[in-house]
Amino acid sequence: MAKFNPNMKLSLFKHTKDNQPQTIERPLDCIIESLTRPLDGVTSKDSIPLWSPTIFEGTRSGANAKEIGFLVYDIDDGVAPVSSWRLFADCVVICHTSFSHKPQHHKYRIIIPLETPIPAKDWDRASIAGKEYWDSVVGRGEPDPKALKDVARIYYRYAIPLSDPALDEWDPRRSKFNHTAVSWDDKPLLNLDYSHVEIKKPVYKAKPMPKTGKVRLDDAVLDSGFRGMIADQLGAKVVNNSAKNIICPSCGRPDVFFSIDLAMPNSQRWPKCNHLESCGWWGPLSALVGE
Repeated sequence: MAKFNPNMKLSLFKHTKDNQPQTIERPLDCIIESLTRPLDGVTSKDSIPLWSPTIFEGTRSGANAKEIGFLVYDIDDGVAPVSSWRLFADCVVICHTSFSHKPQHHKYRIIIPLETPIPAKDWDRASIAGKEYWDSVVGRGEPDPKALKDVARIYYRYAIPLSDPALDEWDPRRSKFNHTAVSWDDKPLLNLDYSHVEIKKPVYKAKPMPKTGKVRLDDAVLDSGFRGMIADQLGAKVVNNSAKNIICPSCGRPDVFFSIDLAMPNSQRWPKCNHLESCGWWGPLSALVGE
């Protein structure tokens, strides 16, 4: 038994279209047991519940991401074998094979709990440090870069297909090939240092002043000062880089959001409504200020 058993948080989802996270907080051993308990006899990925290392303030979206508590490597390229999990010997590590894992093409997920959850606003830098960590430990293959960078990523729970001839030929019971692995006795949680990572902001060139001496709204939408002024005018709640709680011109709910500084990671240029299924509105800033 490990000498420590800290509480960890994660988000649960019933299916891929579920955007209402259920946040749970459990001791680490319970989290490990949950993530490695097989859902056996699954016929389709559509029936598999999902989880996210991200804690959200509201529905699942990048704008609502608060913090990330696990470093997750989603491995699909088949270059590094599933046994690569053993190389992470200096910290707690969880591994399980993916639904489409095959003897001839390894697909799996390595999950590493973090000592301290990382704020979503820092995740662009932290994800770069996470890739550097993989390269230094494993040195081959590449975790899915989009999954690693996405602050709102969700992952399928560990499941074993009901029937797969390729796996049956390898092992009739399948469980010997589709498997999980855990190493956590007396191991520390990973302290992912990303302080050295710098992301250069793109330089936006202002358009020349028109001869009329007036600046069109469309020409000003790239300026963070102007966008902040609009957010203030609309009575928006500004959280980190996101202006939120703006009345939607389509459905009338206070769920439109946009980013203030477009040079920041994961910025949202065009305002859009959080209700993607029932509303789906998006448009220019001018639609919000009546221009």
